[in-house]
Amino acid sequence: MSKRHVSELSELYAALLRDATYAFPCLKDEFERDLTRLVSAVEQRGLPVFLVDLPAAGKHLDRCLDSGEYKLSGLPLTGRYSNRVVIPKLFRGLYLLIFDSTGLLKKDANIEAIFFLRQLLLVGKKASSDGSFGARPSERVKLLDQFEVREFIDVDCSLPIPERFWSTTGPAISDVAANYSGWSTSTIYQERLSVLDPAKRRILSSLLKCLDKVSGIVSATLGPFQASDWSFRHGPGAIAEVTGPTNKYLWRQWSENLECVFPIADYGFHNWSSWADAATVKTQSHQCGDLMSSPESFGSQSSISDDLGYSRLVAVPKSHTRRRLIAAEPCANQWCQQSLWHYFKSRTSRTWLGSFIVFDDQTRNQELCLRGSKDGSLATVDLSAASDRVTCHAVGQMFRVNPKLLLALQSTRTRFVHQKILERSETLIELRKFSTMGSACTFPVESLMFLTIALSAVLTARNRPATVANIKQLTDEVTVFGDDIVIPIDARELLFEALEVLHFKVNVNKSFWTGRFRESCGVDAFAGVDVTPAFWRSPFSNTPDSIASTVAVRNNFYTKFLLQAAQCIATTMRRVSIPYTTMGSGVTGFKSRVAPINPNLKVRYNDELQRMESLITVVETKVSKTPVGDDSACFQYFTERPDPFSKWSSGVAQRPVLNLRHRWVESDALVN
Repeated sequence: MSKRHVSELSELYAALLRDATYAFPCLKDEFERDLTRLVSAVEQRGLPVFLVDLPAAGKHLDRCLDSGEYKLSGLPLTGRYSNRVVIPKLFRGLYLLIFDSTGLLKKDANIEAIFFLRQLLLVGKKASSDGSFGARPSERVKLLDQFEVREFIDVDCSLPIPERFWSTTGPAISDVAANYSGWSTSTIYQERLSVLDPAKRRILSSLLKCLDKVSGIVSATLGPFQASDWSFRHGPGAIAEVTGPTNKYLWRQWSENLECVFPIADYGFHNWSSWADAATVKTQSHQCGDLMSSPESFGSQSSISDDLGYSRLVAVPKSHTRRRLIAAEPCANQWCQQSLWHYFKSRTSRTWLGSFIVFDDQTRNQELCLRGSKDGSLATVDLSAASDRVTCHAVGQMFRVNPKLLLALQSTRTRFVHQKILERSETLIELRKFSTMGSACTFPVESLMFLTIALSAVLTARNRPATVANIKQLTDEVTVFGDDIVIPIDARELLFEALEVLHFKVNVNKSFWTGRFRESCGVDAFAGVDVTPAFWRSPFSNTPDSIASTVAVRNNFYTKFLLQAAQCIATTMRRVSIPYTTMGSGVTGFKSRVAPINPNLKVRYNDELQRMESLITVVETKVSKTPVGDDSACFQYFTERPDPFSKWSSGVAQRPVLNLRHRWVESDALVN
């Protein structure tokens, strides 16, 4: 795999430098020397040159663009050109179009040079993590996984122990929730505030008081949560109880905690008759001495258990140097969490909150990111391990005026996580954080929390009272998507301090506020211009997954007018017949801005449909279902609510399989 990485990336860099030559023909000789330096570095150090060294130099460049000065970093491949010129020798021609010889950012910095320089440095940033250097792939991935788990545990241990409310089960939780409303955020964090100097402590106390009011306004705007008003469904991910495809409509267990808010008879079956039948079978099985311990046993699904269950920690690819941890939730918890997700999404979009936050659209963050880079009025803020630092304290305080919602969040929270990744460490961990990646509540809760903190920071910085009218005036200045925050510059420092008090950690390497560079939700901007690079993912392997991925990567390079690089990527697929299509065509293929010509495609006239057709290779996703032999199929039908005219069947969906097949499509579809 390593040799294929090196081969394709070396060819891609040569193509990118040809694209750069078209933009800057006077730098042709410089680019030839740069390519020679890269080849020499790769021969000496191998794959890390593309996937580690150059991306690190790219991140350093972003910090320099933000600070307005190029500073020596000591990173590989960034050695200064000479004693009098501080900019690096590699890609010197592009650097000198952006910085002067002393490192100061030019007032008329060439934005196209910034784009090409970032493209060259960051193209391998998001390469897959299954490549290897210094260890076999399986060993390296194992080491990455263990590092992530160790960090996961360390972060969780740094958080405060949750209040009794979050560890209480049964009907008593309602009494605890009633007492929550009397708490004050500034009182809870008094110990963390006490270490600050008096002036800072005073203003942060004011911010936390403002946060209480803003949280109350946001919670009241969302409205009370009533489970019967919202849709339940299963998420696409794995569940904790079993691995692989399984019938999620059969409950392995339903905890007493869930039963307090989500009675199984009402929300775990399609009608009471089905629940009664299951209860009858369960009773008969106990009378016969049959414990019915099989997880697929339908009769066992009506029992209420005092066992809260636990999530299962799984590591998935993120980049070449990092892995992502996701916790597979218990099936019943996941089911009920989805109703909360539907509640948050619907209530946010129907109220003024939708002016600040849209859970399924990053456009607003991207637009404000571009604006902030243009006029410098807005800062973009990113957090480190944000979802792992959301404390139960903070969630309780935020929703304390909305007790029904708080009860629902408490009942669906998974308190324990099971891990087998990190050896010689505890396998069952009682979590201090509110939730993990994998819970359907994590993203909406953290987004709303960061929004309230950001709004409170702006109101406090501008000495404005926390009212709905004052909050609505900030719609053009504040927005949040997950842990990506955009906020006015005048409130940035106060936001950072408030986040630290609330146990969050700002990622200063990905937060920008001083210069003309900004980054948020996949958009990198300089002076109001999008300078986001295209990314190479992995070498082509002639599998359906690889074909679909490589076509998408090639089109991304083409969209950014990197024509030589796009052609280089397309060349790796020469054994596969992929058609050229126009930019607006819905057919999978290589996008083209000119009328596409496909001379090698077979063409026919379809007499029945009276149209010209072309035979192309397509990648299709096939999902097969294993039938079930009980009335959970009926439950599945009422949950999924298929279109009556669509072809639908019940059953356990197996893993999606990508297949290659030849298909006749309308010839005009290639050019429309």
